[in-house]
Amino acid sequence: MLRFSSASLVWSCLLVCASFVPAQVPPSDDLAAPIRVALRARLGAADRLTPLRYLGGFETKTLVYETLVRRGPDGRLEPALANWQIAADGRSFRFTVRPGATFQDGTAVTADAIATHFRRWVGLPEHDWLPANRRIREVTVDGADTFTVRLDEPYPLLGDLAAINPCAIVAPAARDWEGEFQRPLGSGPFRFLGTTPAGQWRFQGRDAAAPILEVHPFPRSNLDPSQNEAPLDALVAGRLDVFVGGWDEDLPAARLDAFANDPRFVVQAVPGSSVVYLSFRLLDGPTADVEVRRRIARALDRQALVATCEGGRADPCTAWAAPSVRFWPRRPAVTTAAPDPTAPRLALRIAAARLNPRALRVARAVAGQLAPHGFDVDVVTFDPRPEAAATLQEPGTVKPLSIESGAVRAAANRSLQRAAETADLCVEITHGLPYDPQLTLVSRWGGFENHNEDEPRPEIGVDAELQALVRETLAIADEVRCVPVYAQIQARMDEQALLVPLYAPHHLAIHAADVDGVALGPDLYRVDLTRLRRVAHLR
Repeated sequence: MLRFSSASLVWSCLLVCASFVPAQVPPSDDLAAPIRVALRARLGAADRLTPLRYLGGFETKTLVYETLVRRGPDGRLEPALANWQIAADGRSFRFTVRPGATFQDGTAVTADAIATHFRRWVGLPEHDWLPANRRIREVTVDGADTFTVRLDEPYPLLGDLAAINPCAIVAPAARDWEGEFQRPLGSGPFRFLGTTPAGQWRFQGRDAAAPILEVHPFPRSNLDPSQNEAPLDALVAGRLDVFVGGWDEDLPAARLDAFANDPRFVVQAVPGSSVVYLSFRLLDGPTADVEVRRRIARALDRQALVATCEGGRADPCTAWAAPSVRFWPRRPAVTTAAPDPTAPRLALRIAAARLNPRALRVARAVAGQLAPHGFDVDVVTFDPRPEAAATLQEPGTVKPLSIESGAVRAAANRSLQRAAETADLCVEITHGLPYDPQLTLVSRWGGFENHNEDEPRPEIGVDAELQALVRETLAIADEVRCVPVYAQIQARMDEQALLVPLYAPHHLAIHAADVDGVALGPDLYRVDLTRLRRVAHLR
């Protein structure tokens, strides 16, 4: 049973926030022209801007909230809102809040406030995708700025706590005395001002002289990819100043080239951290033979895939983790083998294992590359929209479902997974930082279905020895001590050709030339806009 020794919410904070209603901010001549920023988020009111709801967009939430730890520029864990010490037995983690940390209402970030936030998410079934949700047994407040998280067994807790949902810390005063969410309020760099009549969200840095950011949420739909270019259209029309791509962003290379060649815009591209890779069916069929897998791996030209599939905006990758995750054991560059005219021809089926146009595009490009090497590859195409449409008609829902709804996307993913399980090869994409390397490793290779240890996932590419190594990492509390096991994991992947890493797409932003200060990194769920300014204001 989860226990907390922290006190209940401070009544004075509750009374202050009880009367708060997010403001509708009308256009006003006394406000500086806001910088209009497009971020990926499913549409909705400001009540979605909490890490305790899986809506509202990751990048938007990181403007307001902080996690206790985060992934740094090299991919390693580093302190964010708190520093830590790990007990020798790996079962408890003692945290110290960053000195001087405050919420946007000026109140101090305390250990008690953080413990209250843990109480609101730990143990709820919607968070079971995060293994820590089942490992945390107790959170005790040791002092005003120190607290301890205790687990039922040794576990690498810190990597989980870098996840924005549900781990980013919400201030107690974000809720009223009845516990109802009233406003986005955290310790991040931006304070929430309110919404415009059109539904955009307005934020401002803690410095009162900072420009106002007007965030325009744009959903990304893999069921209706035609809407994914809407932010680009808005940039061209002058309705936006900045667009920051999120995780799994897939924009046409030709359009990005056009923006890069247009003096009105700037395209920023930095190394990303998700990896596009091939996995194999190991149970039966041609790819059950390790020599066939090795032959496929030698046939692929990563540079050509980057050029064909991404217009050059990606980095070739030969390991499970992207090159930007620098502590992951590296592999040397791989030379593509010349076609062998004497090799026996084999028939294969390849499928996209993600609802993402990129995955299908890569599947077709891989099929083309394998043809000269003796493989006749059939690309499995599948349209999940009919099943998703049927879900839209689900009776008894409180709100009408849309293609953005979780139930609809889940139904489409289930049908896609069924189709992918018939293939010999699958194109998959890791989640990138902060979920790579560990969380994605466990979800893909741990042999669990939805991280439930009682339900092994359908085996289209899980190797028993690799699975055992991955499970070994779950008992190592300190990520530094995991590195030797990661080396064994990578060696096993290479030795048995269990997957073929292809490339890591870049993290992208596009902005008008009169705007500056967008800072991107390999963490695909965060963007630093604290230095965002209009260039004219800087001259």
